[in-house]
Amino acid sequence: MSNQDLQMESWLTVNDVSLHQNIQTPLSFDLTSSLQDAAPVQDTISGGLIIGNTQNEAIDANNNVKNALQTYGRFSNEVKESAQVSPIVGLTTILDIARIVSNYNPALPTDQENDETKKARVIAYNQYITKVLQNPLMHLKSNYEKKYTKRTSSWKTAIEEISNLYDGITEKDKEKIKNSLQALAEAASSRSNQANTENIFAQNVIVCNDEEIEFCIYSSSVTMLYSGGKNTVRQVDFTLNETHIRFTKELWSRYSDKVLDKHLALIDDWLLGISTPNSDKTTLACFV
Repeated sequence: MSNQDLQMESWLTVNDVSLHQNIQTPLSFDLTSSLQDAAPVQDTISGGLIIGNTQNEAIDANNNVKNALQTYGRFSNEVKESAQVSPIVGLTTILDIARIVSNYNPALPTDQENDETKKARVIAYNQYITKVLQNPLMHLKSNYEKKYTKRTSSWKTAIEEISNLYDGITEKDKEKIKNSLQALAEAASSRSNQANTENIFAQNVIVCNDEEIEFCIYSSSVTMLYSGGKNTVRQVDFTLNETHIRFTKELWSRYSDKVLDKHLALIDDWLLGISTPNSDKTTLACFV
């Protein structure tokens, strides 16, 4: 048994999803619209995207596993065989295991959150990233932070500049970011001299290309302060963290049976698990 085999055995043992059944999400989310639009646009602190020039092939392979699951059952040979040639299912399953055992569940409603529960969510998110990186098929490519601070007479200028800090985000998604930041700015303007802050906005992106599958996490926090009066001041403090992780797709078939013995999460389950639902009561939120 190789060192990598031992690492995978250890990771699956330590991260035993059977001990965390209380926060798993059901196999029930349907891909009824494009995956790029699957995450809620407004009032969202976490969401997911599938992009890349081989995303259609990845979705087809995922759907083959889904069809086998529905036809033959969870532990059938047909599911195992179709999953072995579907690296995207390997990645979403590993990500879902890490989410479950970290107690990171952005799919829970957030309208009743207080400072303590928000802090716990941040801790769970950090633990989630740590567990993802501990899997032997996941390799850190880059991790960096961008900061932005501005005092301005116009929210519009700051929002435009913040949206340009995101690398690899489509113009369509930049518009979503702008819209949600505008909502936060409006909330800040209604509370003069009070800082309006939101933490742990996260966008999880799977990039499927010919050479590799990459998992990217964009997480950010933003504080907006409005001071009215004779000299109106609008201040924005923004931090963006980007992490890029390579999934070793060429080794997935070697470990697929072991991983699937413990857990299975299709693309739809992964999206359901990391996408915060809309809530009419949530007013300070951001799609990132």
